[in-house]
Amino acid sequence: MRKSTLILTILLCISCGSRPTVQKPENILAEDLYVDLFFELELLNIYQEEGASGKTIDSLHRVIFDKYNTDTLQFLESHKFYQSQITEQLIRVDSVITRIEKELVPINKLDSLRNHLE
Repeated sequence: MRKSTLILTILLCISCGSRPTVQKPENILAEDLYVDLFFELELLNIYQEEGASGKTIDSLHRVIFDKYNTDTLQFLESHKFYQSQITEQLIRVDSVITRIEKELVPINKLDSLRNHLE
């Protein structure tokens, strides 16, 4: 469900008519760094969907950006540029989805075991 929602959201964003070419920002995040940051932000989004408090999310948001020595503006500028590369962005998104699924499988197994024991 989350995978299809994420893909649909991205496709919707990138298919909204013809868009002018996005200039590469001077302070663009390296692609591998961008993908890692994107991955962690998506995990944070999932955590938020599971009911984490706003203060916890805000705190983790700052920790993530500090970890990558960047800020929201730099990420958003990089995201806008990378998103303008439709085919490549779909590949990046797919890699993030794959990583998320690998992270969530052990967690889901633990939850299943916990529910079985209750």
